[in-house]
Amino acid sequence: MLDSPMAYQSGIWLHRQEIPTEALGKRGHGIKQVAIGTTIPEEFMEWPDTVIFGRSYPAHYDPVKVMLDYKKRGKRVLYDMDDDFWNVASDNPSVLVGNALKDQYEGMIKVADAIITPSANLAKKFKKHFKKQVFICPNGIDYKLYQERGHNHTDLVIGYMGAASHWKDLQLVGEVINKLAEKYDFVFRIYGITGDALEGAMYNYKKMLDLNFQPEKNDYFRSALDFHAMMRRVQMEHIPFMPPELHPTVLSKCDFDIGIAPLQNTEFNRGKSCIKYYEYASVGTVCLASDVEPYNQECPLVAKNTFKDWYKKLEKLIVDKEYREKECKKQMEWVFKNRSTDAIGLAWELACQKPGGLKTLNQK
Repeated sequence: MLDSPMAYQSGIWLHRQEIPTEALGKRGHGIKQVAIGTTIPEEFMEWPDTVIFGRSYPAHYDPVKVMLDYKKRGKRVLYDMDDDFWNVASDNPSVLVGNALKDQYEGMIKVADAIITPSANLAKKFKKHFKKQVFICPNGIDYKLYQERGHNHTDLVIGYMGAASHWKDLQLVGEVINKLAEKYDFVFRIYGITGDALEGAMYNYKKMLDLNFQPEKNDYFRSALDFHAMMRRVQMEHIPFMPPELHPTVLSKCDFDIGIAPLQNTEFNRGKSCIKYYEYASVGTVCLASDVEPYNQECPLVAKNTFKDWYKKLEKLIVDKEYREKECKKQMEWVFKNRSTDAIGLAWELACQKPGGLKTLNQK
């Protein structure tokens, strides 16, 4: 159940709706993505065996009522949460959603037959506080969308891909990148963080901060401006975020030799998944991530969140091409085996399973 007809503009849609739809379809299930409304057409009330709700919905809709209506018809109703809404940081643009819609998403959790999440950490929290059955349904990679990068450059490219909430995570490695740039030639390329050109975004953030137009976002604006100021001496390029369905192609064209995934060790971040690791590996980029959950549970190449360890691990990848390529091959093989749509489909199927089994189109 989508939050609007424009859900396709969100990365959450790609990873928690579109790619799982592909994975379940491969296992023979019929799937429809339907946007919530004040009413749901009878066709979409009767057709499904299982209905999945996710995250939050605009305040003028009543998702709990819709869930109860489905349950009255004997449908299995699931709730999917992939972020720890109870611990959103003050510099995260989603902080207002976490606070304002708390009654809504907690209401959906209480009504749902079971909970699904990609995070083992969140699964423990759901079991403890809501006494609900929880299924861990990993994020995955649709290899029809993600293609190996072209290796079409001579300069080494160190890259970062991320959404708007990661400025403080990037600050963990800002000085490391600066010091390495004094010793080695490379391009530091950022993909995402903002949909605007980076310089234009920084100009707007400073204006918003100076004029105090959105005080609830001041921590976010400061985090962005602080990181940007750190990187003035580095050869840095920026590619604005693209719509989710274009994202895999753009990531491939970014052509990162090394992809970094710095992450602060916070309660909110421990409820995330290793999606950066999956995506980097899927396009042939070796990933170096912070030695914190969730990355240290799956990514084999991690660095403690200290200047010394990030510098040492990143320098090794810069200077030793053979080592870099060997590690990349290992990561690519693991992600393909464990996080392709073929690999994740069973977990989603088991979560959707009603007593007595699910109907399938091509299997018993």
